Amino acid sequence: MKITIIGAGAIGLLLASSLEKKNEISVLVKKEHYNELIEKGLWIEKKVERKRIEAKIITEMDNPEIVIIAVKGYDLGLVSEILKDFKGKIIICQNGLKMLDYKTPHNNELFAIVTSIGAVSLERGLSRFMGTGRTVIGNLHQQGEERMGELFSNEYFNMCDVENIRGEIWLKAAINSAINPVAAFHNINNGQLKDKRYWIIVRKILEESVKVAVSKGIKLPKNPLEATEKIIENTSENICSMLQDLKKGRKTEINEINGLIVKIAKEKNLSARLNLKYLKKIKSTS
Repeated sequence: MKITIIGAGAIGLLLASSLEKKNEISVLVKKEHYNELIEKGLWIEKKVERKRIEAKIITEMDNPEIVIIAVKGYDLGLVSEILKDFKGKIIICQNGLKMLDYKTPHNNELFAIVTSIGAVSLERGLSRFMGTGRTVIGNLHQQGEERMGELFSNEYFNMCDVENIRGEIWLKAAINSAINPVAAFHNINNGQLKDKRYWIIVRKILEESVKVAVSKGIKLPKNPLEATEKIIENTSENICSMLQDLKKGRKTEINEINGLIVKIAKEKNLSARLNLKYLKKIKSTS
């Protein structure tokens, strides 16, 4: 299968590595980064070892059968121009809720990946694998029965196909809405969120976000509070992606997570007071 991954960030590189054994893989990067990445190559760091990714580095589409979008939620709109002539299958892998409303250029089959895998971008073209986690994939339009999870090796991802991918997207967004801004604003790792002064806030934000999801008719696949506690326990030493972005002076995905939850809450006449409070806090520090 000929597959192009748009985005050479932490997750994009792990996806490329997990697909290249059985498929022809290319990674589409920005033109201004091309020469640097051609010279340095694409790499995965796991513990003390480094593995080179053999995927082709490109700056323009090269007629793939499948495209995987692995950019930040706020860059999703920019991808539309790249895909304007593409008629194959599209898979989106990112945080937030923006992908739920993504309009494909040619009514393409559209899939989404939701993952709790641990990864961090050390530098351009180098991703550190921190540990695996539950990863699911499903058809966003709930059409057909194709099992896309079979494309991926289990070297990094424990990938499984699900029918309720919208529920999975909302569950992760609700959890992220509670974990990420609190950890990011207070400059703490995930494990420190269990401290009573932070945990009270995490729980209340989560409650707000879940109520918004339910108002949309979303059936969440797991108990949100239990899932949040498990993620914090399993990633206790990790620095969340939002805090990583703040430390590196990069734009965060606060608008695509808490911002959209606040917007929907307003439409549904629901309270999202703490979501709004931390939305403003993060935007004031970035």
